[in-house]
Parts: sequence; C-alpha cells; structure tokens
Amino acid sequence: MRDDRPERVYGILVREGRAFLLRRGEAFGLPGGEFRPLAEDRKVELRGHLLDQLGIVARTIWAQGAFDYQAPGDDRPYFSGFYTVWEWDGEVPESAGRWVSSNELSEVTLPTSLRILLLSVLTMQALRTT
Repeated sequence: MRDDRPERVYGILVREGRAFLLRRGEAFGLPGGEFRPLAEDRKVELRGHLLDQLGIVARTIWAQGAFDYQAPGDDRPYFSGFYTVWEWDGEVPESAGRWVSSNELSEVTLPTSLRILLLSVLTMQALRTT
C-alpha cells in the first residue's frame, strides 16, 4: 500500500445503486483529473473538477483508495486517489456519460482495478449511526 501524494484525483458518484462513468471520447472513465503540484487538499481539487466537468457541487466525499490508473486520453498510468461522492447539488448532465449498476459494469471496458473498486463501492452498504 502506498501513502504517496496522488498525481490525479477521481470521483465515484453514487446514486440509487449506480455509479457514474464520464464519457471521454469513445471510452468511459471517472470524472476528475490532475492534482496540481501546489494544491494541498485532494477533496477541494476533486470538487473543482466535478464543477468544471459536470456542473455539480459535491457535498459529501469519502476517501476510497489509491492505485495506478490510466484514464482514457492519458498517455500513461498515474498514481491516483479515488473518492466516493454521495451527495451533491445540481444535476449530472445525461449527455456527459452513463450510470451503471454492478450488473452493468461488464458492459463497459474498464481497467480491472477500477472495475473491482466500482464493484466494491456499489455493493457496500453504509449505515448512519447516532
């Protein structure tokens, strides 16, 4: 397990048992992108990417994991941090991508590590305690 500073940050938007995949040309990936060298807060950077790419304002973000990932359009894999986004303001544009359930993940070409992470997130049940 690595504890390095990620080069990229990506969000896994979760709604009603589905995760959002951003359309990048003919491929699909997660919304997000570069974690700028002088940036200090991963969640702030991710919020900026989500606002720029989807027009939404993330409210609830949880750290999920990190591994080397080559997003569609990247020339190589980058060490990337992944974060689940459970609540946001605004609507994700329908034309921006595709919502998939755990059963629909096999219909989309994704790296194995990302497919496993998405399956884990989609099968996880969160309980709120008081």
